[in-house]
Amino acid sequence: MLQDTIRDIITKAVAALTEHGAFPDVEIPAVEIMRPQVAAHGDYSTNVAMKLAAALRSVGLPGTPRALAETIATEIREMVAVVPAYDLVTAVEVAGPGFINLRLGERWLLRQTADVLAAGAGLGAVDVGRGTRVNLEFVSANPTGPVTVANGRGAFLGDALGNLMHAAGYDVTKEYYFNDAGGQIDQLGFSMERYCRFILGEPVFCQIDDIENEAAPEVVKPSARFQKGKGGGDSAPAQTAAKPRKPRGYYDPYYESVAERLLMRDGGALLEGPATEGGPALGKAAADIIMRDIQDTMRRMNVEFDVWFNQASLAPSGEIEAGIKALRDGGYLEERAGAVWMKSSQLGDDQDRVIIKSSGEPTYITSDIAYMRNKFERGFDQLIFILGPDHHGYIGRLKATAAMLGHDPERVHVLIYGNVALKVGGRTMRMGKRLGNAVTLDELDDELGADVTRFFYLMRANETPLDFDLELARKQTSDNPGLSVQYAHARASGVFRKAEERGIAPDQYAEADPLALANDRPDELAAELNLLRELLRLEEVVERAAATHEPHLLTAYGMALAEAYHLFYDTCPILKAGSDVPRDVQMARLRLMAAARAGLARTLHLLGMDAPERMEREAAEAVAHASPAE
Repeated sequence: MLQDTIRDIITKAVAALTEHGAFPDVEIPAVEIMRPQVAAHGDYSTNVAMKLAAALRSVGLPGTPRALAETIATEIREMVAVVPAYDLVTAVEVAGPGFINLRLGERWLLRQTADVLAAGAGLGAVDVGRGTRVNLEFVSANPTGPVTVANGRGAFLGDALGNLMHAAGYDVTKEYYFNDAGGQIDQLGFSMERYCRFILGEPVFCQIDDIENEAAPEVVKPSARFQKGKGGGDSAPAQTAAKPRKPRGYYDPYYESVAERLLMRDGGALLEGPATEGGPALGKAAADIIMRDIQDTMRRMNVEFDVWFNQASLAPSGEIEAGIKALRDGGYLEERAGAVWMKSSQLGDDQDRVIIKSSGEPTYITSDIAYMRNKFERGFDQLIFILGPDHHGYIGRLKATAAMLGHDPERVHVLIYGNVALKVGGRTMRMGKRLGNAVTLDELDDELGADVTRFFYLMRANETPLDFDLELARKQTSDNPGLSVQYAHARASGVFRKAEERGIAPDQYAEADPLALANDRPDELAAELNLLRELLRLEEVVERAAATHEPHLLTAYGMALAEAYHLFYDTCPILKAGSDVPRDVQMARLRLMAAARAGLARTLHLLGMDAPERMEREAAEAVAHASPAE
C-alpha cells in the first residue's frame, strides 16, 4: 500500500539517524501518516518530529520539533535520491511547528496508470485482515412484516461493510438471524385470523382485550375472489372490520395480501381447528410467507447473505442447554426468587439479566447466549452485530456474554445505526408497523431504484440520524448525489463508444506512454494528476472503512473520485472535433480514462451498486456541460 511505503521511508530515516548518533537513544515513537489539510502542502504528512521531541523532553533531553523535522527531512531527501524503490517522493518540506510534508513525483504518478489498470477487479484491495474470520450479522428482522425504510438502513450498512472487509483481506460471512416463533408470531396469527375471516366475508368482532391505545387504519374491504358465492365483486355490500383503537397484532394492506396467499395455499384449513384465535399455526404459516418476502426484498436490493439462521434450530440441537451450562460452569448464574439470573454486570453489562423466569420459561436471552456460542464454535474470530437505534443496551450485554463464554469481549463489535426519517415535501414522517404506515424498502425501490436508495442510505456515518430526502433522490440531475458515481462511469463509457466509432480500438491506447502527458498545460496536467491521486487513494479508504466499520467513507470517496473525473473530462480534450491534441497525448488520456473508469466501477461494486454503461440523463448532461473532452 502506498501509505505503507511512505511510512517505511520515514521510519528508516529516523532509524538511520538514531543509529548514526544524530538522535539520543530513546524509544522512537510510532510513525503516523496523514493527508495534509491543504492539498497544496503535499500528498502525505507526518508529525513524527513533534512526537520525538516530546519523547526527548520526557527524559530531560533537548530538541525542538522544528529542528528535528529539518534533520529528518534532510535524511529522507538523501535516502530517496539513492534508493530506486523510493523514487515516488520528489519533494520533502518542513512546515509549521515541525510537520514533515512529502510530495509525490509527477512522472511517478503518471506511471501509476498502468498499475491501476493491472489491478483490475482487485483495485483497492489490501490485506490488513489477513484471513481473519468475521461473522457479520445484520437486518435480522423477525418475519412479522416487510423490510421497512427504518430497518432497511442496516441492510445496506451490512452489505457494503461486508464488501469492504472482504476487500481488506477479511474472510466475511454475512448472516441473517430470525425467529419465527414466540409472542410476536402469535400476535401475527391473531391478525391473520381477522384478515382471513374478513376476506372470506365472515363477521369479525372486536373484543375488549383487543384495545390498547391509539388509532389504527381500517382493515380494507374483502377481496372479491374469496367471497365463495356470497355476492362478491362490485355488487358485494361494503364492509369494514371492527377496528380497535390500537389492535393486537399487525394491520396494513400488506397483511391482507399475506392472508390472501395463506388462503390460496391452505384453503382456510388453518381456520377450522379448535382455538385458532391468535394461534401459533396461523402465525407460523404467515411468517413463512413473510420470510420469503424479506428474502425477495434483499435480492431485489442486491443485499446478499451467506447464512439464514433460524433461532428455532437452537433448542432441538441442544445448544440452548449447552449455552446455559457454559455460563453455569463458569460461575456466572445464580438463582434469585426462583428465577435464574446471569451475573453480566460483573463483566461490563449495565445490569444482571434474567435468563429463566420463576415459571421455568426461558427468556429470549437464552437463545442469544446459545447463538453467540454457536458462532464461536463455528470458528469465527470476530463477531459484528449491526443493530437499530433502540439497541444501545445490547452492547454491554453482548460483550459480557462473550466474556462469560470464555472469549475476549473485544472480539465482539456492536454497531448502532441512527434513526431514519423519510422527508416528503419538506415534512418528516413518523413510521411504524404497528402504526400501519410503515414505508417499505420495496416501495423505495419502486420509486427510486435499488442503487439510488442504497447510496442515500450510505451517505452518513452509522450513528448519524438520516433524513432520507425523497424529492432530492427522485431528481435525474447532477444535484442528486445518488447518481454521481454512476453517471461518471457512464460518461466515461460514452467516450469509449465514441472512440470506437472513430476507429480507435482499445489496443491502440492500451500501451500508450503516460509520460506523454508530462508536458501538458499546467491546468491539464493538474487535472490528470489529481485524478491519479484519487485513484491511488482507494486502498487507503478501503483499509480505513473496514477498520472503523464505516461504509460512508466509501460514498464520500466515490463522490470525490467522480468530481476528479469530471474535472479531467472537462479540462483535457480527447475527441473533440477541432481540438489540436497530439496523437500520443490523446492515446495517453484514453488510457488514463480507462483507469478512471476502472476505479469508478470498483467503487460502485464495493458499494454494491451497478456500474452502468449508459444512463438516461447522460446525453442531456453532456450537452449541459459542453465539455471540450467530447
